[in-house]
Amino acid sequence: MRKYPAGFGKEGESASSDVSLTLVHSLIAGERKGALYGSIATVILAIVFTCFHSIEFTFFILVIIDYIKYTLFSSCYYIFSAVYTYSPYSEPRSTFKSFNVHSHSSVAMFDKRFYTKDVKDSTLPSNWVTGFVDAEGSFSLKISKSSSTRSGYNVVPEFKIELHLREILLLRRIHTFFGVGIISEFEDRNKAYYSVQSARDLANIIIPHFDKYPLITQKRADYLLFKEAVNLLLTGKARSSIEDINEIISIKGSMNKGLSDKLKINFPNIQYISRPTFDVQDIKDLNWLTGFVDGEGYFYVKSLKNKRYLTGYSVTLVFSVTQHARDEILLTKFIDLLGCGKIEKASTRPDEVNYRVSKFSGIQDKIIPFFQNYPLQGVKYRDFLDFVKVVDIVAVKGHLTPEGIKKINSLKSGMNRGRIDY
Repeated sequence: MRKYPAGFGKEGESASSDVSLTLVHSLIAGERKGALYGSIATVILAIVFTCFHSIEFTFFILVIIDYIKYTLFSSCYYIFSAVYTYSPYSEPRSTFKSFNVHSHSSVAMFDKRFYTKDVKDSTLPSNWVTGFVDAEGSFSLKISKSSSTRSGYNVVPEFKIELHLREILLLRRIHTFFGVGIISEFEDRNKAYYSVQSARDLANIIIPHFDKYPLITQKRADYLLFKEAVNLLLTGKARSSIEDINEIISIKGSMNKGLSDKLKINFPNIQYISRPTFDVQDIKDLNWLTGFVDGEGYFYVKSLKNKRYLTGYSVTLVFSVTQHARDEILLTKFIDLLGCGKIEKASTRPDEVNYRVSKFSGIQDKIIPFFQNYPLQGVKYRDFLDFVKVVDIVAVKGHLTPEGIKKINSLKSGMNRGRIDY
């Protein structure tokens, strides 16, 4: 008779079965009771072991399936990413979160995807979109070496808006407005961005919008250069001709912050194309101003300890818009347009200029009515609503009472960076 080690496993199972079957031999001896118990025990063990093997086998199959899914999905993703990143003609259709694959697990852990088609209130004024892009958008050319092109380089044009993650709903509305591009979230960095890299989508959707509703900050110069580069890329010559790559490099050198150190080394003799110049335009549509404020504006309350007040605090309300000094002339137009405010410069930040309204009458009579007629579209609208509540308290001298100061400080603590209800 075989001997089996005690414990869990196949041989342990056989040993247990032999014991139960031995009891069946009681039937030969005429012991019906023992035979019955032995038979019942054998059947129960058979069921238990069958279930165990089924679960074990099912688990094994699931692991194999998960591994295949992970390998296949990961491969497809990286192929898609490579095609999307390095081809100016790619046309991505879906919008999804960025995802992480945890290397310590054999099963891929992906963040859920989301789609903008479910955004019901996607209506945005066209000039608001332009104003917001004037504040937060960028136009750039990504150039990298490539062994798959005859020119040795690959060029990816990109229109991009990058915001704090709390503005994800606004980005979805912008995505729905244009109908092209993708949205990506990076929760570890609290960042989200809307991006369009397809040359055809840029030429057919993005560029026509900004031709019809022009940018009016100095960002317009970057846009015009970007437009020229996209038109050149659509010919396809940039992938096969070093002369066209040189032309792309000369364009990029005059955009944004210019060439990277690596590109300067690889293209030392490039002559940069002249950067377009133009006169500052008037703000013809007030929705542009609202969009620009959604990006660069700031509503805040200064509640400072001050012994000269019975409450121990002084309260000042401020509306401001900060921009690069090269757009100072544009900001001065805000004074005439809104009928209040002044231009300020900080000695510690010489490259910045600030439009500022701190006079209470200007806040109450000009700023508040304006943004009630031309509503903000992003999370900043919530800051504006709290700002209005503080204005209402100050208007009735509530800031001179302990209860009023307590309410103001409570509202202030939940505005801007302190806001958690997005």
